[in-house]
Amino acid sequence: MFQNFSKLFLTLVIAGSGLVGCASINSVSLTPIPVNRSKPVKAEVSRWIILGFNFNNDYVDPLVDNLKSQCPNGVVSGILTKDEVVAYVLVFKRNVVATGFCNTVVAKASPEKSRKVGRQ
Repeated sequence: MFQNFSKLFLTLVIAGSGLVGCASINSVSLTPIPVNRSKPVKAEVSRWIILGFNFNNDYVDPLVDNLKSQCPNGVVSGILTKDEVVAYVLVFKRNVVATGFCNTVVAKASPEKSRKVGRQ
């Protein structure tokens, strides 16, 4: 009976250790927040890393293009980026999240063009 209990206990410990994780945030950055915050945008990329060996960070590059595609005729500002890591026993999940606000750019006429139009 003790032998069956020890096998069951060992099985539960091994199975349970695969479900345990620890989360941490490595860095957070924030650009100036705009007055107009009516159109939020968000992009997220992630990568699984085995045994902590990560040889490149190219997976982050699409993040910028994703934010730009959500705001084609404007400027993304007030960007908050978070670099998160969730660690399991031998595997890590690295997650980078960027949120911001899309503001359209209004083209202003230069003062000289305004004066020329008024004279005609």
